[in-house]
Parts: sequence; C-alpha cells; structure tokens
Amino acid sequence: MNFRIILFSCTLATFSSVASEQEVLLTTDFVLKAGASEIRTLSIQKPEHLEKLVMIGFNPVRALAVDCVVRLYTGSDVLLGSYNCAERQNHSLTQSLPATTQFKAQIEVSNNNFTQATTRFSVINRFKFVCSVR
Repeated sequence: MNFRIILFSCTLATFSSVASEQEVLLTTDFVLKAGASEIRTLSIQKPEHLEKLVMIGFNPVRALAVDCVVRLYTGSDVLLGSYNCAERQNHSLTQSLPATTQFKAQIEVSNNNFTQATTRFSVINRFKFVCSVR
C-alpha cells in the first residue's frame, strides 16, 4: 500500500512540473522583382495563460539568392533580437523578456536573384510561448 502512495506522489510531482506551451505560426508570402527588397511588420499576441516567449523558429529560406532577416521587438519597439532566416532553424531566447502581451516581428527580405524577373517564396515564422504549471 505504501508503494502505491509513493508511486502516486512521484507521478503527481512529475506532472506538476511539466510546462505547457503553445506555438504561434505566421506565414508571409513574397513576390519580389530582381534586386528588390521589402520589409513587413507582423504583430504577435501572446497567448493567454502563458508567461514567456522562449523560442523563435522559421523555415530556412530555400529560394535562390534571397536574404531574410527577422527582428523581434516588444510592443514598445525595444529590439529583443535579430535572426537570419538562412541560418539554423531555431533560436532559443536566453534573455529574460518583459511581461508584455504583444510582440512585433519585422521581416526584411531582399531578392538578389537576377536570373528571373520575379521570385516567389514564403517565410514561415514560429514563436513558442511556455508557462510552467506548478
């Protein structure tokens, strides 16, 4: 009987420290002429009951000669970080983030492909929010 109580207590302790999480996905489609650049700003609303933005991720831009940079800002325009879309897919945020409910992502793309008149591509951004359940 004591073994069952200890097992139940260990199971309860394990589940109580599990973090809940939610990802927000944003897809941005671009059609750019050769040599053109474009900047777009997207608003990211923090999901309810989640405390912290912990990661930004994106699909690596596979279009020929397209440069892409994502800049992440707080709602009051404080820069949190800048990420190159062609580099590794996920960036963990190590700095403590302000307790804000809204973030902004500024996506800047440049088309350096001069072999075609226009290039079409999409950038998929993933923002992961977590909350520790205690």
